Amino acid sequence: MKVLKNIILGLAVSLSVLFFGSCSGISKIKDIKVTSCGVESYSMKGLRSIDAVLAIGIDNPAMAFTVTDLSGILKYNGEDVAFYTADTVMVDKKSSKVYDLPCSATLSERVNLMQALQIARKGSLEGLTTDIEAKVKLKNGAGKTLRFKDLNLQEMAERQ
Repeated sequence: MKVLKNIILGLAVSLSVLFFGSCSGISKIKDIKVTSCGVESYSMKGLRSIDAVLAIGIDNPAMAFTVTDLSGILKYNGEDVAFYTADTVMVDKKSSKVYDLPCSATLSERVNLMQALQIARKGSLEGLTTDIEAKVKLKNGAGKTLRFKDLNLQEMAERQ
């Protein structure tokens, strides 16, 4: 069960990275903050997948934007552990609120449940990285696909 929480935490931390880097060069973007992150609900889909709803608090003093087609790979010591996707989230301009983000994660074919539990037993994010891709679209229609490789989840969690 802890590995699933780590996967969800990894997704949340990755999403925060996405928000921080999504619109560089636009004033006030640097002031966007992820203020909270939690798991609202989750349900197992067999022994290899999970669906969840994350509650992500975002303080956005800038313009509205939408994040779509968010997907990524969670890695442990460079090896694929799980694949994840998240639904669309629309962040309101000049707001501070909590957004529900439905998402799902599936273990890699090379990882069995016992291996995932061994990673989870360590109780830390050490060795966990993620690759992430998403489309960010501003309200005026301008958009961009963003790709991040090998984001260190432990470092990102420590920054929050």
